[in-house]
Amino acid sequence: MRPPQPIQLTPQLSTNSISAFSLLELMVVISITLIIITFAAPSFGSLVSRSQIESKANTVFDIFQLARGTAISQGKFITLCPSSDGSQCDEQWQLGVMAFIDNNHDREFSGNDEIVTFLPSTSSATLHGNQPYFTYSPLGALKGRMGSIVTCPSGENLSTSVRLLVSQMGRVRTQEQHKETNSTCKSAFKY
Repeated sequence: MRPPQPIQLTPQLSTNSISAFSLLELMVVISITLIIITFAAPSFGSLVSRSQIESKANTVFDIFQLARGTAISQGKFITLCPSSDGSQCDEQWQLGVMAFIDNNHDREFSGNDEIVTFLPSTSSATLHGNQPYFTYSPLGALKGRMGSIVTCPSGENLSTSVRLLVSQMGRVRTQEQHKETNSTCKSAFKY
């Protein structure tokens, strides 16, 4: 049998002792944090801008898919056009996008037509297109010429541009162009 070991008591800290960071330690931590933020902020801004452009391109892609699917499922003509208010077609894609059932095939929204969806303009990205409208036939193909819409960054910061190519059969595919600004985006893409 082993002899009992003496129990050691740890000394109690007095209530007057306070532990804290020194001024030097605090300044070092703040300096390191500022250096990290300085390097990370531009990358984060670029990431946010690219995400906004890709989000808008995906939404426009979904609108084209919805329009084509609605044309096939309902056996009607569906027209997509630029629109600022969702009640009439305009001339500039930057204003927004509207899809509607075109009952009289005139590619203009009138009283007997029905809106399928509307996407208002956003400040995060702009749209540029080479066609005044896109019309899907009941078979899901384009009535008229094929074309494309480009989603560009809204400012002069470098970002990714996304081009939506609409084939004669009505299918949409995307193409990315990296390090574009709004001004070079409009001129760099060949429609």
